[in-house]
Amino acid sequence: MKLAAIYSVYNGLELLEKAMLQIRNEVDIFIIVYQKVSNKGEVDLTVKKKVERIAKKFNAKVVLYETDLKLKTKHNELNKHNLGLEVAKLSDCTHFVIGATDHYYKNNEFKKAKAIAVNFDLTLTAMYTYYKKPEWQLYPIEDYLMPFICRLYDNTVFDIVMWKLPYVVDPALRINTIDTHYHFKQDEIMMHHYSMIRTDIKNKFKNAAASVNWNEEKVSQFINEYENAKVGSEISYFKGRKLIEVDNYFNI
Repeated sequence: MKLAAIYSVYNGLELLEKAMLQIRNEVDIFIIVYQKVSNKGEVDLTVKKKVERIAKKFNAKVVLYETDLKLKTKHNELNKHNLGLEVAKLSDCTHFVIGATDHYYKNNEFKKAKAIAVNFDLTLTAMYTYYKKPEWQLYPIEDYLMPFICRLYDNTVFDIVMWKLPYVVDPALRINTIDTHYHFKQDEIMMHHYSMIRTDIKNKFKNAAASVNWNEEKVSQFINEYENAKVGSEISYFKGRKLIEVDNYFNI
């Protein structure tokens, strides 16, 4: 196995380095695909410098995705992920795991799961999601899955429409080459999704994929809920899930 870890990034870069550190010893190559213009048209000219600083520490390949504002958010995400796959193919990788700045895995779980994943075209994990503080976790867990380590064929692409498995997966993360698959159980490996751990939460809400369906009032509602959250709170953004307190597993 030659494994590429592909990170699709725009904001939340304060989380990226620690995410990469957790799996550094299990990955053969890091690929960071970044954009200077968000899918909502917001421009951040500091992204390139931040990415290059982190990439240097991991000898990562860096590639710029040129946002096409004529496309819908999910199609920009899809094209960006496929750009990362092309870099992995050119690097002779046999497998890949795709993620974002806020996707964390425990090293011991990753290592064990990697030994299983080599036997399948697609593997998937469930996730723990965190909100406002790294010690605040949503309960119960969300009801969708994240693709984990996948086999990389010459014709592997992400394709929104080609999905026949009975799992809820982000439309921009559905690969087309699946003859065999494995769904990791919760006690084998979980992705830790620090989705709402941000130094600039307003930027997160403004540029989130789901925000295409929101108006200013809805964004303000979510920000107000975020600012006033506490353990035991129900979070409407996550369909009424509650906050419970856990350890800060990665010292974020």
